[in-house]
Amino acid sequence: MFQVFYQLISELRKNTRLRIGIWLIMAILIGYAATFLNNHKVQLENNYKNALTRLSQLQNIADQTQWAKRSIQVQELHTQLKARLWEANTKGLAQAIFQSWFQEEIYFAQISKPALNVEAALEVPKSSLWQVSARLNGAFIPKRLHQLLLEIAKSPRIIVIERLEIRKSPTPRFTLIIKAYFQESTTSS
Repeated sequence: MFQVFYQLISELRKNTRLRIGIWLIMAILIGYAATFLNNHKVQLENNYKNALTRLSQLQNIADQTQWAKRSIQVQELHTQLKARLWEANTKGLAQAIFQSWFQEEIYFAQISKPALNVEAALEVPKSSLWQVSARLNGAFIPKRLHQLLLEIAKSPRIIVIERLEIRKSPTPRFTLIIKAYFQESTTSS
């Protein structure tokens, strides 16, 4: 092992190109290491600045005195939205109430050739609500469909129009899918 080392030293003393090559390789490695460390330092500085900015923003938010007022506003909004939910004692009754209401609206809007399908009420995950979906297929007559959509929009209860599809097949037809959300009735019937 020592012999190989002495041989390398001897070769370095004799060969100028080898010495220059080794110094060049060492300069490249040192330059790469310096560049890598500099980039790492810049990245750490940026992370630190971003953390300081976020901390400052969080402190500004925490110092605001409007949180109690906002809490009251959110509670009022929650109460208003809850009041707009449909109510029923059971899932089956929820389905029946929604179907009856929708059939009445279809009748008053004079929708031609209606085919109504109301699905069973489903529980909404992570809440105490039930969702009832209805699918209506009918002949597309713009004025009558507009009247139906207007009645849905004017309803004091929350109704979500999930999809409205109008087809121009040989006879124009439409498909309307709507959803209503029910909460269990607080009053017993």
